[in-house]
Amino acid sequence: MLGFTYYRQFEEMDCGAACLRMIARAHGQEYDLEELRERTGISRQGVSLLGISEGAESIGLQTLALPVSLQQIEEEIPLPCILPWNGNHFVVLYRVNAGLFYVADPDPTVEKKAYDRMHFVEGWSHGLSGDGQYHGNVLVLEPTPAFRRRDQVGNDESSLRYVLQYVLNYGKLLSNVGIGLFLALLLQLAMPFLLKSMVDFGIVLNDPDFILLVVIAQAVLMLTMVGLAALRQYAVTHIGTRVDVSLVSDYISKLTRLPMEFFDSRSRGDIFQRLIDHERLREFMTGTNVLRVFNLLNFLAFAMVLAVWNLTIFVIFLVGTLLNFGWVGYLQRNRRDLDFEYFEQSARNKEQLMEIIDGIEEIKQNDAARHKRWAWERKRAGLYRTQLRLTKLDQLQRTGGTVVDTIKNLSITLVAALAVIDGSLSIGALVAIHYILAQLNSPIEDLSEFFRGYQDSAISLERMNEIYRKEDESTGGQHRLRIIPGEGELSVRDLSFRYNTPGSGLVLDNVTARFPAGKITAVVGASGSGKSTLLKLLLGFYQPESGEVLIDGTNLNSLDPAFWRKNIGVVSQDGFIFSDTVARNIVLGERAIDEHRLLKAVKVAQIERFIERLPERYQTRIGASGLSLSKGEHQRILLARAIYHQPPFVFLDEPTSGLDAFTEVTIMDNLFEHLSGSTVVIVAHRYATFEQADHIIVVEDGKVVEHGSHRRLMEARSNYFRLVKNQTLLGS
Repeated sequence: MLGFTYYRQFEEMDCGAACLRMIARAHGQEYDLEELRERTGISRQGVSLLGISEGAESIGLQTLALPVSLQQIEEEIPLPCILPWNGNHFVVLYRVNAGLFYVADPDPTVEKKAYDRMHFVEGWSHGLSGDGQYHGNVLVLEPTPAFRRRDQVGNDESSLRYVLQYVLNYGKLLSNVGIGLFLALLLQLAMPFLLKSMVDFGIVLNDPDFILLVVIAQAVLMLTMVGLAALRQYAVTHIGTRVDVSLVSDYISKLTRLPMEFFDSRSRGDIFQRLIDHERLREFMTGTNVLRVFNLLNFLAFAMVLAVWNLTIFVIFLVGTLLNFGWVGYLQRNRRDLDFEYFEQSARNKEQLMEIIDGIEEIKQNDAARHKRWAWERKRAGLYRTQLRLTKLDQLQRTGGTVVDTIKNLSITLVAALAVIDGSLSIGALVAIHYILAQLNSPIEDLSEFFRGYQDSAISLERMNEIYRKEDESTGGQHRLRIIPGEGELSVRDLSFRYNTPGSGLVLDNVTARFPAGKITAVVGASGSGKSTLLKLLLGFYQPESGEVLIDGTNLNSLDPAFWRKNIGVVSQDGFIFSDTVARNIVLGERAIDEHRLLKAVKVAQIERFIERLPERYQTRIGASGLSLSKGEHQRILLARAIYHQPPFVFLDEPTSGLDAFTEVTIMDNLFEHLSGSTVVIVAHRYATFEQADHIIVVEDGKVVEHGSHRRLMEARSNYFRLVKNQTLLGS
């Protein structure tokens, strides 16, 4: 237990998954944090003890959650176990010894810590009970044979080789940089010998011609080195810019390939903050750090010259250098912890700022500007304090290193001066040694910065790998079908689904339904009955818990997701309008604009008159950075987008909820006429929207309670009849 393996959380809500990862490792198995995030059902609100228990049982650990006393924890509970901590956090208790409780906290600012009884109770217990003892909850976890049978995957630690492959694409430029650095090294090595010769022969022997010759040689060498440095910097900047674009582009590409479940559990601030990690990693791999690696050659070369000229001075220099590195390494651990804290605070800060911008209308309506600004300022103040602590730590590192270097250099000056006095060292050699020390001190500072950058980059890469290791939505898509089987009839069979939130109930419960090919099927029911969720499953956004979605008897999972969605037109309740022109918002996903199809879609959606009144008509910019739209205009743009591509399948989720009754009837008549022959599934509340459907499915509490034509369902005088009657009485 002394070697208990610690894993940190990468985000604020990861504590439960990180605790489970530590428990699994303690019992001999290694799991990725991302996999455990999924198994514990983490969401933006975090994870519950129930979610951790379900995740643990899914990997073969037997769990038992129960309230216990402090004495039971000390004497009876098998360790390691998971404890709720401070009401909104989870930790691992891995050892109890001599009144001390050894806790592994996923928070990287805490890590492993030993608590006495008083401080342990403060974090864990929810108070004294009737027997006078402190009580709290505990999750006991023990391995089963199923857990032991799992093949160990090994610890997949972050590797900079991922980024290095981008850099190596520019091998020719890198080789030119290397040649330039090698030439610069040879030229620099000549400098101390020229200095020594100028002093010992030119100055001591009073030879002005020799001094002039040496100065000219030095000038030529320096100008050559300046030219090489400029070319080197150009090459490094060129590589860095290209690598930066490639890294971020691949990150965005990866995001677009991930399933919808990923975005349900991540905040925008967290996703955006990882772009900062990419920038940091790119800077480490292609910025001045490339030159710092090559400067190590300078360091070794000049150190060898110094050792040859005076071994005592070399030993003093070596001891001072090792002390400098030791100081930097000692403080770097705290810097890593602060870096994780800064990452989490930055993500929350960005998320809240985006929320203020997105919700500015509601903020103004409710006069909540001051409240929201103060909330943001509190988070910003915390971020500032963490940033200040990072700055202080950097200053402490550099100040300590400067003190060590100063003592080292003064000691070397003293020893060298005494050596000149006793005749074992010439004056020219003394001058040359000081030049060598200047050349050696610079690489030392560079190497300190290099190791600091390396650790920062390793942290960033670990966070990035949480994204890159996640499986794509269309993994293996090249083996999936890219045709629509049969005539295109949709059906669901014994379909059950629940969202990935611990303790959530079934949204759809054993649903079986049919959506005839080339017909209009309406899905109706009360709010929250599961209609929109059913539509998302037909889109393939989520995988059912049980049952299947079929296209003419072929499972939807057999189709390539991208191909399937190219054959679908969708209008969702929260459809998005991009910051682009009207035309480009309608012709989304295609480069060329078919003007005939565009005009037809606009007429069907009844938005032609609105567009004609715009200052630049179809080229008018709308969305966040352009013209604001009413809800009705917003929905009609989405309708035009859905039908522009002339898809064989159209899914509509409350497509006319923002329109008046007359416009709604007109648009739906146009729409159904235009979509004749397409398979249409429409989710609707209004009678005027669904009465024209060929087939109607009635959903209540996640179950299909009725289905059939409008006439047959009205004659049955059951659920559908009551729904229509209520709307008629209400004047809908």
